[in-house]
Amino acid sequence: MNEEKPVTNIHFKMMVNVMSIVKNIRNIKKEIIRSGMKEGSHVLDYGCGPGFVTVPAAKIVGSQGVIYALDIHPFAKEIIDKKIKKHGLKNVKTIITDNGTGLPDESIDVVLLFNVIFMIEDKEKLLAELHRILKKGGVISIVNNGLGSKFKNMQVAEESLTELFCVNNIFVLSEKIGNNLNFTKRIHHQ
Repeated sequence: MNEEKPVTNIHFKMMVNVMSIVKNIRNIKKEIIRSGMKEGSHVLDYGCGPGFVTVPAAKIVGSQGVIYALDIHPFAKEIIDKKIKKHGLKNVKTIITDNGTGLPDESIDVVLLFNVIFMIEDKEKLLAELHRILKKGGVISIVNNGLGSKFKNMQVAEESLTELFCVNNIFVLSEKIGNNLNFTKRIHHQ
């Protein structure tokens, strides 16, 4: 079984610098709201990087909600821990892992996969894990601004993601709002 590998420290720092510039032209708060999270939600920010999404999401879910900021790279935790302290956030928990989430079954309302899905090698393993931790009717929200270039255009990228997420009938594309593709956990009746 392939385990995910973190990018090099230099690559991570370069990504942080690029994201620092890009975040100024994106409306991250709007993307977060489009995911469907609200006050009190339990959210997994998968591939959180330096926390550009984590901090505003933590403010949206408030003191009754929780943000799990998960990344494979140890620098992510260092950066996010500083931001948590700076903003006085008590509802963010960091997870550094290259295998699974460690979260309980059906404990998450929303998973944010913002600009990370293209870096995941074993996407089927990821989908199985996300399906396990999502509550019934839970949502995976994907934003991938750079995905169009990988697939030559955004429509092909969206079709590829929809095929990937819906292939085993465990998720359904519930809505496309702006840059967000929201997939809802399908509830199977047995």
